[in-house]
Amino acid sequence: MSNGNGQAAAHEATQAVLRPWLDFWTQMFEQRSDWMQVLMAGSPAQVDAQTLRKRWLDALTRSIDAYVRTPAFLESMRKNFDAMTALKTSTELAKRELSRQAGMPYVEDIAGLYERLQTSHEVVLARLTALDERLAAIERRLTDGTPRTTPGEGADS
Repeated sequence: MSNGNGQAAAHEATQAVLRPWLDFWTQMFEQRSDWMQVLMAGSPAQVDAQTLRKRWLDALTRSIDAYVRTPAFLESMRKNFDAMTALKTSTELAKRELSRQAGMPYVEDIAGLYERLQTSHEVVLARLTALDERLAAIERRLTDGTPRTTPGEGADS
């Protein structure tokens, strides 16, 4: 029973895609018949290229719109996206493994190293700032002439 429903759905989808083209070509042949009668009667045929182009583009639009809405097209797009995602994942894994085998750093390795280097740089700068402040305090005391006492030193030493 589901096979019959599937065939009916496929038939409807095919009709939705083909119907605009069938209508366009039916009108075209009818118009051609009219043009031929006018031509045989001896008067020049009145062909409006803009109208013909508009009809053709309308039929194309309806046909493509019906096609991209079919379940078969949507399923093929889903499968295509899944395949592209799987390809991207496997490519990344292969690149990572190749880098590891060759002993070359990979982007994540370099990024981790850069972060650690940046953190170390900030620690060194903080320590240098603290040393600068201590040096400035020592220089102030030396210029003021105030003796500095270290903790644990008494006045009797």
